[in-house]
Amino acid sequence: MTDMSRAVIFGRDALSYERFRPRYPREAIEHLLSIVVPHRVVEVGAGTGKATDAVAREGLELTCLEPSPQMAEVLRQKLLPGVEVVVTTFEDWGGAPASVDLIYAAQAWHWVDQETAYSKARSMLRLGGVLALMWNIPTDRFAHFEDVYSKHAPGLMEAEDERIRRRDSHDWLEALCAAGFSDLRLFIHPWSTEMTAWEYRSLCSTYSDHMMLEELARTRLLDGLATAVQAMGGSVTVDYRTKVFSGLN
Repeated sequence: MTDMSRAVIFGRDALSYERFRPRYPREAIEHLLSIVVPHRVVEVGAGTGKATDAVAREGLELTCLEPSPQMAEVLRQKLLPGVEVVVTTFEDWGGAPASVDLIYAAQAWHWVDQETAYSKARSMLRLGGVLALMWNIPTDRFAHFEDVYSKHAPGLMEAEDERIRRRDSHDWLEALCAAGFSDLRLFIHPWSTEMTAWEYRSLCSTYSDHMMLEELARTRLLDGLATAVQAMGGSVTVDYRTKVFSGLN
């Protein structure tokens, strides 16, 4: 599967993504909007709008770029103020140079072309504009469930997924610095959520590496995770760190 086909695989079940993927803590959104006073904003890989609905507000011009038509349609139906949804990748988007105050990506920058995306962001941003990269990162996806993965999908633990590794552990400040951004900042906000067995199964069903499994193996894995949560008392605590990396153009 190519990088782009994997990036849009989430559209296969856009409604589950919208329902079960976590939103972003208020503290992270407030930090994002405190770095620069934005008027024109571009969101890269907006998905179903897990961050968009917290950023969108009256007086803000927000262009949301999303390559999956199914994900974009879920976002479009929210009718958020000042939001234009464009079905495209950041690489193919034809925005006007030096016209944007803030470009941000929530759970998406690891999908863009790392060789060209930073220079394109700099060309789109006005002087003093900001590029911000935000993720909700689970502390340990395999905690409590090693036996389940070993039985039904050992490859997910054995093979290091480059996309996930880059998302979770990459020092994005180094990349921002190398691209010529200044006033580099890292904001980290830890938080937790409690999920039922069904909610946790549904959340895991939206992970791209889980979605890429053969259907029978995927079903057995998801059912095994739900059974494990039931055996833990019917719920599991999922710990996250929300990280926001940013740089000034």
